[in-house]
Amino acid sequence: MSTPSTIGGRELLAALKATAGGDGPPLLVPVGKPPAAYLRPVPTRPDRINRNDVRCLTEWRNKFLPAFLTEFEATEARTSRWLTEHVGPNPGKILFMVEEPNGNAFAYMGLDMIDWERGYGEADAIVRGGEAPKGVMTSALQTLLNWAQSALGLKHLGVRVRSNNTAVDFYKKCGFVETHRVSLRRIDEPGMIRYVEDPNAREAHGFALVYMDYHGPRKT
Repeated sequence: MSTPSTIGGRELLAALKATAGGDGPPLLVPVGKPPAAYLRPVPTRPDRINRNDVRCLTEWRNKFLPAFLTEFEATEARTSRWLTEHVGPNPGKILFMVEEPNGNAFAYMGLDMIDWERGYGEADAIVRGGEAPKGVMTSALQTLLNWAQSALGLKHLGVRVRSNNTAVDFYKKCGFVETHRVSLRRIDEPGMIRYVEDPNAREAHGFALVYMDYHGPRKT
């Protein structure tokens, strides 16, 4: 049975996605005090798609292609369809642009794989495409994770990342701890390379999928 907090979190996530890009002022999650950046929900309704968001998402995904489990040449049309057909309808997924106080976007990050019954979710699509002040990406991700816990009621948070991705060290710095690794098998398709989990396969080209759990900000 769902608890009141999980019901509230689910409704909040749906409301954020439904109102993103509307006529009213956007809901912004401040990063730091005073804010060094803001998290802004990415609009996913077809009539509210933000063309600058789409451009940034497309360019930055292509820039960091080897970081993803699916490798393909993104286009703005394909990104728009992904937002409207995949992100929007998914009740366990949300994406944010990370913006400077002047509105300049330099990154995006989100939550995915949310299981409202278990109170579990994963950090997802953490990409910095532009220049950012030192430490702001770490603060932004920790802000997102704290918001997931306090506003959405999630109790357990994780992340999955390719072992050959330098982001592994970034996640450790943010408070994630590795739990295990699963070998990946490469699948070549027309216009795309996919990597799928296969415990019986040898690590594809020497890397695996790293599972990590969030233990809170790392003490220094």
